[in-house]
Amino acid sequence: MEKLGYLLITGFFVLVTYLALDQLYGLSLVNEFYPDGLIIVLIYGGLFVLFIKVLRERLNNKEDDYYSKEIKK
Repeated sequence: MEKLGYLLITGFFVLVTYLALDQLYGLSLVNEFYPDGLIIVLIYGGLFVLFIKVLRERLNNKEDDYYSKEIKK
């Protein structure tokens, strides 16, 4: 699950780099191949997958629950 999140975020940065180079060199082939929402889906999909991973780890960690309930501040 973690690898999928990092893969989506890496895909986002690769695509954004490609788009920046495309604008720099004046190639306008991007709109023919990529839909408008692909960039948004990649970054938010990757961040969502990593958020779910962290949330799942936190909910299943008994040691954190013990320290938050038993240790006085």
